[in-house]
Amino acid sequence: MKVTYEELTENIKSKGLKATQQRLEILKFVAESHIHPDAMEVFEKLKPSMPSISLDTVYRTLWLLAKHGLISTVGFPCERAKFDGNLKPHHHFICTICGTIYDLYDENLDKIPVPESINNIGEVTTTQIEIKGLCNKCRNTITN
Repeated sequence: MKVTYEELTENIKSKGLKATQQRLEILKFVAESHIHPDAMEVFEKLKPSMPSISLDTVYRTLWLLAKHGLISTVGFPCERAKFDGNLKPHHHFICTICGTIYDLYDENLDKIPVPESINNIGEVTTTQIEIKGLCNKCRNTITN
């Protein structure tokens, strides 16, 4: 999806942030990308045109943009990978504040059909639903 610098500037400013050139370029690349890039992929793509950009800046900017709802995370909400030793079929609830992951067992989630269009991408061998939100502990901290 193509986006304009005007749209990006407006979006960034609407969150009370400065629309710096680095933020604009990082947001533009992520918004137009279909690969769901990680920080290293963003860095490697932007480094030739922005030689002064650092990997640290890319990480900090991505997390800032995510914190303000301008982009979202896919997979792990924290900077480090999480591992799961539970090999039984199950789903996950992930707290977007503290990063705690809870196992979910629910027959209704197990029954959600996979769309036919997935066949254009590949063959499904397993499904796992990831639900993001606030855990009770974080929700209570915010509301109290």
